[in-house]
Amino acid sequence: MKRSILLLIVPWACVFAHPHMFIDTEMEIRLQGELLAGIEITWYFDPMFTAAISTDFDSNGNGQFSAGETSEVFANAFSNLETSNYFTFVNINGQTYSPTRIEEFSVFTENGTLVYRFFCPFNIHITNGVFRVAIYDSAYYCDILYREGAPITLSGTGSETAQFEIEQNGDISISYGGNVSVSREGTTYSGTAYPQQLVVYLNSD
Repeated sequence: MKRSILLLIVPWACVFAHPHMFIDTEMEIRLQGELLAGIEITWYFDPMFTAAISTDFDSNGNGQFSAGETSEVFANAFSNLETSNYFTFVNINGQTYSPTRIEEFSVFTENGTLVYRFFCPFNIHITNGVFRVAIYDSAYYCDILYREGAPITLSGTGSETAQFEIEQNGDISISYGGNVSVSREGTTYSGTAYPQQLVVYLNSD
């Protein structure tokens, strides 16, 4: 069994109770008026996971992934995230939705960093003009934060008048134990984590 496969199976077994992988995420929220059409998600991985996937699946070491190599990555180092809802949770009027399938999966490197990009179709009506998106690992094997800079893009009909903010979801607490073997730079680990979430407001004008 390849090392990279193990890296994505261990979290579901909950063997470890602290982060061992760091992901920075970007999102494009695709709207169709009062419909959430879907979300394009981009993940930037830490150097260790970058090295593992590149070693195991970039057969010629050219820093690119062919169609065949991309299929191998999807099958062996991504598809099992279905059991964890692809870490993606959309809350609309108190009801939570997760993607039932993934489209347009791609893998590539950018400035030496491994990147996954994929699309989650939803096609859900947005009631009360507001919805929330949280991306997190409930086992906290993966520490996921929004990427610095401008990680959020709104597109499609109605995006011109929509606004958003990123906040901490204090209603979701993840207990993992205070001691960590590795840490994200600048982060203090208290033993409890609260995921970030995106709040989108439609027709904010």
